[in-house]
Amino acid sequence: MMRPPLFLRLRFQGKHRGFSLWLPLFLVGPLFLVGALLLLPLVLLAAIILFPFGWSLTVLMFGPLVLRVLCAMRGLQVDIRDGKEQVYISFK
Repeated sequence: MMRPPLFLRLRFQGKHRGFSLWLPLFLVGPLFLVGALLLLPLVLLAAIILFPFGWSLTVLMFGPLVLRVLCAMRGLQVDIRDGKEQVYISFK
Protein backbone atom coordinates (compact mmCIF):
# COMPACT_ATOMS: atom_id res chain seq x y z
CA MET A 1 0.00 0.00 0.00
CA MET A 2 1.24 3.46 -0.86
CA ARG A 3 1.63 6.00 1.94
CA PRO A 4 0.91 9.71 1.63
CA PRO A 5 3.85 12.11 1.81
CA LEU A 6 4.90 13.23 5.28
CA PHE A 7 6.48 16.60 4.45
CA LEU A 8 6.01 19.35 1.90
CA ARG A 9 9.09 21.46 1.25
CA LEU A 10 8.72 24.84 -0.45
CA ARG A 11 11.69 27.00 -1.40
CA PHE A 12 11.37 30.39 -3.06
CA GLN A 13 14.42 32.28 -4.27
CA GLY A 14 14.01 35.77 -5.65
CA LYS A 15 16.48 38.28 -7.05
CA HIS A 16 17.40 39.59 -3.61
CA ARG A 17 15.86 37.29 -1.00
CA GLY A 18 14.52 33.81 -0.60
CA PHE A 19 13.00 31.58 2.02
CA SER A 20 12.35 27.93 2.63
CA LEU A 21 9.34 26.38 4.33
CA TRP A 22 8.79 22.83 5.61
CA LEU A 23 5.18 21.78 6.22
CA PRO A 24 4.53 18.57 8.17
CA LEU A 25 1.65 17.00 6.26
CA PHE A 26 1.21 14.25 8.84
CA LEU A 27 -0.13 16.91 11.23
CA VAL A 28 -2.63 18.12 8.63
CA GLY A 29 -4.02 14.60 8.10
CA PRO A 30 -6.15 14.49 11.27
CA LEU A 31 -7.68 17.85 10.34
CA PHE A 32 -8.69 16.48 6.94
CA LEU A 33 -10.15 13.41 8.65
CA VAL A 34 -12.32 15.56 10.93
CA GLY A 35 -13.42 17.61 7.91
CA ALA A 36 -14.31 14.45 6.00
CA LEU A 37 -16.38 13.17 8.92
CA LEU A 38 -18.23 16.48 9.12
CA LEU A 39 -18.98 16.41 5.38
CA LEU A 40 -20.05 12.74 5.38
CA PRO A 41 -23.80 13.45 5.85
CA LEU A 42 -23.75 15.93 2.95
CA VAL A 43 -21.92 13.45 0.72
CA LEU A 44 -24.43 10.71 1.53
CA LEU A 45 -27.31 13.09 0.83
CA ALA A 46 -25.74 14.08 -2.50
CA ALA A 47 -25.28 10.40 -3.39
CA ILE A 48 -28.94 9.67 -2.64
CA ILE A 49 -30.10 12.66 -4.70
CA LEU A 50 -27.81 11.80 -7.63
CA PHE A 51 -28.60 8.06 -7.61
CA PRO A 52 -31.25 8.28 -10.39
CA PHE A 53 -28.73 10.03 -12.65
CA GLY A 54 -25.96 7.45 -12.12
CA TRP A 55 -23.56 9.81 -10.30
CA SER A 56 -23.83 8.29 -6.81
CA LEU A 57 -20.77 6.04 -7.15
CA THR A 58 -18.70 8.95 -8.44
CA VAL A 59 -19.71 11.08 -5.44
CA LEU A 60 -18.97 8.28 -2.97
CA MET A 61 -15.57 7.44 -4.49
CA PHE A 62 -14.31 11.04 -4.61
CA GLY A 63 -12.64 10.81 -1.17
CA PRO A 64 -10.68 7.60 -1.89
CA LEU A 65 -9.63 8.99 -5.29
CA VAL A 66 -8.25 12.15 -3.68
CA LEU A 67 -6.33 10.02 -1.17
CA ARG A 68 -4.95 7.90 -4.01
CA VAL A 69 -3.71 11.01 -5.85
CA LEU A 70 -2.15 12.34 -2.63
CA CYS A 71 -0.33 9.03 -2.08
CA ALA A 72 0.95 9.10 -5.66
CA MET A 73 2.51 12.52 -5.05
CA ARG A 74 5.14 11.05 -2.71
CA GLY A 75 8.55 11.77 -4.25
CA LEU A 76 7.28 14.50 -6.59
CA GLN A 77 9.77 17.32 -7.13
CA VAL A 78 9.04 20.48 -9.07
CA ASP A 79 11.96 22.83 -9.80
CA ILE A 80 11.20 25.97 -11.80
CA ARG A 81 13.97 28.45 -12.62
CA ASP A 82 13.76 31.70 -14.53
CA GLY A 83 16.88 33.79 -14.44
CA LYS A 84 17.65 34.50 -10.80
CA GLU A 85 14.23 33.41 -9.54
CA GLN A 86 13.55 29.85 -8.43
CA VAL A 87 10.61 27.87 -7.03
CA TYR A 88 11.21 24.38 -5.64
CA ILE A 89 8.41 22.12 -4.37
CA SER A 90 9.09 18.67 -2.97
CA PHE A 91 6.80 16.05 -1.42
CA LYS A 92 8.73 13.63 0.84
